[in-house]
Formats: sequence, C-alpha cells, structure tokens
Amino acid sequence: MLIARAPVRISFAGGGTDLEAYYAEDGGMVVSTTIDKYFYVFLTPNHGGSLQLTSSDYRAFYRHANGHLLLWDGDLRLPKAVLHEFGIDEGLSIFLASEVPPGTGLGSSSTVAVALVKALSTYVGRPMSRCEIAELACHIEIDKLGEPIGCQDQYAAAFGGINAIYFEATGTEVERLEIPVGARRALEESLLLF
Repeated sequence: MLIARAPVRISFAGGGTDLEAYYAEDGGMVVSTTIDKYFYVFLTPNHGGSLQLTSSDYRAFYRHANGHLLLWDGDLRLPKAVLHEFGIDEGLSIFLASEVPPGTGLGSSSTVAVALVKALSTYVGRPMSRCEIAELACHIEIDKLGEPIGCQDQYAAAFGGINAIYFEATGTEVERLEIPVGARRALEESLLLF
C-alpha cells in the first residue's frame, strides 16, 4: 500500500492574480499558508484486476471494467482525469479521504489533484519535483478539465508552509517566507477558521 497526503491552504493576499488571464498580462502574486488538515490517497495494487475508486467525501464508488475507455465524469471526474494522465485504467484500488469537506474554499480539489499526482508518480516510478507536481495538477484541472480556477492552490499544496507565490507568463516561482517564531505564534493565535 502507498499513502500520500497533501495539505489544504488558506490565502492571505493576492487571490485572483493567479488566474492566467490576469498574470499573463500583469504578473501575479499570492501569499498563502497550508494548515494541518490534509487530503489522503491510499493506493493498493490489484494486479490483473479492475481499477477501483472510492471517495469517502463524496460517498462514491467506481469500478472500471478492464478494456474499456476511462472517461472522466461525475463526482470522481478529477481522480479519473489524473489516472488517465498517467495511463492507468486497471490493476489499482484507490481510496480518497479528506479531513475537510469539499467546497470549503480551502483549495481542496487542487489538493486532491496534488496528492493523486504525488501518489501515482511514485507508484509508476516517475519521480517529480514539487514544481512538476503543481504544474501537472494545474494542467489536469485547468487545461484537461476546463475548470475556471487559478494556480495558487496546487502550488500551496505541493510546497506546503507559508509562501509568496509569483506567477508570470514565463513560469511560477515559490518563495518560502521565513517568519520569526514570535510573529508566527501571534499570527496563529489570532486566526480563526470557520
């Protein structure tokens, strides 16, 4: 069994500047931090068997018949699209679970994409950097699935911690922010998440 996880994030500033329509013209920058709530992927090889997806968050189950085309649709369209990207359509059981419900505004769908890309790249023996994981997650959500979203969530989930993330037409740069211990403690004691 292979277990991967990725954290969800809260955004402090710059939301919207991570949309390509914005940053391609003017550049963009966000400041965000990940929190101690995670999305988990559990992969179990099922040699010669069918592909199975189970999501505790959506209370959904999907079994893909061997030899059929894998379509990315329904509640599990994102995990199906990630599997399609890796060319996997059989021999694997995947269980998906999160510490936060979908639709919370914490970047959970992008966290799903990042955790799945991390897990599947490890499973197929294709090591990827944090940047490559974020870029592939962006590609799958924005280009492949046509989601009208930006890129900050994927980079936050892939890099973790508190970061300034810069978006340009030529690429993305992540700068880890070093916060003094006292300032970090004061910030953590002043935040409430509803």
